[in-house]
Amino acid sequence: MVRERGWVVLLGAGVAAVRSDICGSWGCNELGPNVSVGGLYKISPYFGLSGTIDYVKLGAVEKNPEAPLNLAFESQVLEFSASAVVNLLDSYAGSSNYRSSRKRLIVPYIRIGLGAVYYTPTSYPANSESLDDSQTTYDPARKYPAIAAVVPVGGGLRFYINDEFSIAPELTYHVTTTDYLDNVGPMLMNGSRRDEFGVASIKLQYTPVLKNKLFSKKN
Repeated sequence: MVRERGWVVLLGAGVAAVRSDICGSWGCNELGPNVSVGGLYKISPYFGLSGTIDYVKLGAVEKNPEAPLNLAFESQVLEFSASAVVNLLDSYAGSSNYRSSRKRLIVPYIRIGLGAVYYTPTSYPANSESLDDSQTTYDPARKYPAIAAVVPVGGGLRFYINDEFSIAPELTYHVTTTDYLDNVGPMLMNGSRRDEFGVASIKLQYTPVLKNKLFSKKN
């Protein structure tokens, strides 16, 4: 049985959607990819600390015929964050009076973190098929690449496979301190709402199992 302390390697992939001045609903989003890598240190069966690096591609198109700007955008985002991870159940089955050695199949968890995003957006006319096909791109609204703070909040379900591997579908919402993920600032849109994005991902969790080769060696 592997003790519920120590390091876990995290690898994830999923899709991302943005909420910005250009797009505030699912209908105008161009879903982009998300990949992540990181580590989790389990302090106890209920609590851990994680650090991750995420790549996210965001994009959206104004689909309102009365939209004032007729814009689309694409944004490349790198996020660096540290999070507290809280398991809502003990990883082992049983009650507080009896702790089984059998792992639970499903453990729900929540996470909240703090970090930074490093982003570079490009905007172009909404009637173009994509940024690659567009003959026109608009001037940067500020100097890029730029950096902003981010607070990721979310949770998921960890499914036990064996003592080394688990998979965890996860939903995370990322609140940022910038209004320029879409290359449109508050002055242009007469608003001040910060840009935010959500990520739906599946994470593979790998817990290294160290075997004592000294005592397993044959004389």
